[in-house]
Amino acid sequence: MEMRREEEVDMGEGVGKEDGSIEEEVCREENEENGEKRDMLIVTMTKTNISVVKGRGCNSASPCKGCHGIGCSFNDVVMLSESSTVTLVPRGGSNLKQVRLLNSSIRHVATHQYLKGLCSQKTLHASPNPEEMTIYYYKSTLPYRGMPVVLNFTGSNCFLRCCKEGERVFLQVETCEKQRLRQISISNESDLSFVFYMSSGRTMETKFESALHLGWFIQISNTDSAVKMEHLDGKDGDHTFLFIIQKS
Repeated sequence: MEMRREEEVDMGEGVGKEDGSIEEEVCREENEENGEKRDMLIVTMTKTNISVVKGRGCNSASPCKGCHGIGCSFNDVVMLSESSTVTLVPRGGSNLKQVRLLNSSIRHVATHQYLKGLCSQKTLHASPNPEEMTIYYYKSTLPYRGMPVVLNFTGSNCFLRCCKEGERVFLQVETCEKQRLRQISISNESDLSFVFYMSSGRTMETKFESALHLGWFIQISNTDSAVKMEHLDGKDGDHTFLFIIQKS
């Protein structure tokens, strides 16, 4: 923060142009590179007291170490609060930003089968034959539930998507332009339906939770090998929800 005299502010309000007019400096709220609005930091304080403290800190007879004997004064604003909370509020609407990718196959722990999609029919099934998938990783400003990822069938515009019709939550394969998913806003449910929270334990066995429909996880049934979305319901050790990421 910089303090300036009033007359300096008046003199520096604008920048003169060749034709004599004044060109005002405008704070640009948007990031020029990608058109995003900058994030905003909000500090919330309860039962706050604000005091202005003014006076001389020392004089030449009893100098302090900071001024080296020339004398100093202080003019401070002191704020004391019972409690405070700092919150980062994303202003650009893009809370998820793609940062890297990994080509791999995704193998189911219980059945040893792989995720395989049929894009033309929007269907997904389990197959004994590996199919390469691209996992796109995202940087998030949200509370951590796992690594946000988007699952793509490599070499195509086909992605896994979690959908809901009435009370039914299901998984399907859908085409989408990759550029559209480079940055995803949590307020855009259509785009957020492509996002899954990927979480792993020490064994590297991985679960995929829908970012849009929290509490719903990708599962392959042991009985009919159907790929679907199901509630975990406290069954953390259920291998039907667990997958292994095998790097290509």
